Amino acid sequence: YYINDAKKILNSKKDLTVIGVTGSYGKTSVKFILRRILSEKYNTLCTPHSFNTPMGVVRTIRESLKPQTEIFVCEMGAKNVGDIKEICDIANPDYAMITSVGAQHLETFKSVDNVFKTKFELANAVKTKNGKVFVNGDSAEIISRIENENFTVYGTDADFDFTAENISYGRNGSEFEVKLGNDTVKLTSKLLGLHSIINITGAAAIAYSLGVSV
Repeated sequence: YYINDAKKILNSKKDLTVIGVTGSYGKTSVKFILRRILSEKYNTLCTPHSFNTPMGVVRTIRESLKPQTEIFVCEMGAKNVGDIKEICDIANPDYAMITSVGAQHLETFKSVDNVFKTKFELANAVKTKNGKVFVNGDSAEIISRIENENFTVYGTDADFDFTAENISYGRNGSEFEVKLGNDTVKLTSKLLGLHSIINITGAAAIAYSLGVSV
């Protein structure tokens, strides 16, 4: 009943954009960074805390999705093959972001190949809607298994679609530049670490693609 009710709510909002975020690492951080950037232009909701299971997603939709919500950022977690597809069947995402693929939950997945297959259930769901799939090109597991022309790639390589460069760290945080289309934007953040910069770059890439101004 609750799942069908959540689907009914989503189906009633024809102009809602749903962004699915998954990965072995970084998905919760990316979700909150993405919500913060998107909120500059859109009324944005994201799944709270680490709500990334079917019931967590359903609860968020039923309790928090408002008539004025324009974008729903949905974190998707998994411990078994098919878990991401189950959430996609509920949320029906338009955009996807895959932050990483690694050796997590191998007690249930059994292999990294199964982790990869499961994370890319999100990509498969979005592609059926001709949506965009953003992937972290600095993740070795991802970049070794994709054809770049089928994905929007972000990271620190100059050949990627969206690139972070000229990175430096200081006691006040990080400074770096991000290439967004024809624009290069100088950014600062209190967050430290290359992983944080890559997360911000990925979030900026999606936001830029959705029309958030430089």
